Amino acid sequence: MARYPPRRMDVQPDPGQRQGRAAATRTGRGVVRAGAATVGLEGGGHGTGGHGPAGWGGRTVAPYRARRAASIVICPNALLAAICLTALVFVSFLGRAGVIIFLLSGLLLILRRADASWRAIHAHGWLLLLPLWCVASALWSEHPDLSARHGTQVLITFVIAAGLATRLSPTVFLKVTLLGLTVAGTASLVIGDMRDDGVWIGIFESKNYYAFTMVVLLLASCALLVGRRTPIRWRLAGLGGAGMALPQIVMAESLGAAIAALAALGTAVVVLHVQNLPPPRRARRMALLAAVGLGAAGAALSLHQTIVSAVIDLTGKDPTLTGRTDLWAAALDEIRHAPWLGTGYRGFWVQGNALAEALWVEFHIPSRSGFNFHNLFLESAVEIGLVGAALHLMLLGAALILCCRWLLSTGDAPAVFFFTVVTFVAILAMVEVPVFSEFQMLTVAVLAGLVYGQRAVRELSISRPAPSVEAPA
Repeated sequence: MARYPPRRMDVQPDPGQRQGRAAATRTGRGVVRAGAATVGLEGGGHGTGGHGPAGWGGRTVAPYRARRAASIVICPNALLAAICLTALVFVSFLGRAGVIIFLLSGLLLILRRADASWRAIHAHGWLLLLPLWCVASALWSEHPDLSARHGTQVLITFVIAAGLATRLSPTVFLKVTLLGLTVAGTASLVIGDMRDDGVWIGIFESKNYYAFTMVVLLLASCALLVGRRTPIRWRLAGLGGAGMALPQIVMAESLGAAIAALAALGTAVVVLHVQNLPPPRRARRMALLAAVGLGAAGAALSLHQTIVSAVIDLTGKDPTLTGRTDLWAAALDEIRHAPWLGTGYRGFWVQGNALAEALWVEFHIPSRSGFNFHNLFLESAVEIGLVGAALHLMLLGAALILCCRWLLSTGDAPAVFFFTVVTFVAILAMVEVPVFSEFQMLTVAVLAGLVYGQRAVRELSISRPAPSVEAPA
């Protein structure tokens, strides 16, 4: 019969050691980890802190306590992403240097795991249809050099955006975005400037872009405040971010950005309310909301003159919405000349184009550059035709649907953030050209939301149990 050694009832693991081991096994990935518990075991077991019992070797061994040692662990991906997104926000201020930092840090992030990044980008290759069409427009553009160069820059921006979304978790993306936008907001207050008419524009080239950036900061802050399972320190960070963003949105005096931000936040509140309902009631409520939304859109189209007059009376704007209606009429007239292919990407707003020169004079643009038709789809239809406008609509519509389904499946902060950003852009696209250009923060955020939303919906469909099929009796 086999003999087993007697059980040592007098040897008990030290509680501090157990806590240290538990802390070590609970360590997870993150941007910063502080205060990790460590256990110091000196001497191995002979009298000075080993696992031996009291009195082993003729000496009494005092139990060791786990010592708390502060440590900071920085994830290289998160660090590169923080540099990349912060440089992107500062492109207006840093110029070419900001673009170079964005490109180098973004490409380095992708090349750290080139094989994994390539597979992930290949899985989302359909996102690149729009920039590839922009590059292809050089074939029929009157300014092929401009179309090819700017199209290539858009393509690189799309690739880096997809790479960021595939190499970072949504939570880390949200946090580094908040960090970069907070730095930009602080810089705008400290070293910012104002236009000749007294409107504060911070470190940006225009009040609209300043307002857009601060709205994204507000949306990120609100997402952290209302998102589920958000740690208290990040809720406090969200509170501070909202306190920084709100006054600067007012300082920028962009009515369109303010209205779109309120509408995006209100829509998110409604979706979060629906998300709390049981699935059967959730589907009925979403169908009802969709019907109400379509009805409201139809009513707005039929009563648009009355609505515009009311907005003008409340805000003091001129009847042409600061000349937008005249721009839209000019865009529609230009689309008729080349409806399917357009003039070529970035081939319209160039010096020497008679219509562009006339619009610059009419709207007092002495630089004769940096102007647009103040409507995303009209702008794209003029430059890259109805095909390009359809690609814009495909990307924005897919992002909105996927992020909405993502938010309905979870109320976490990243889902709230990306849904509100995409909703904000979808509303703003009617009166501005906020996305899908090179080196833009909103472009990267919308594309990241599309990638994350697609991934979340796919994982949701995989995790959902298949319906059981009973054999006939």
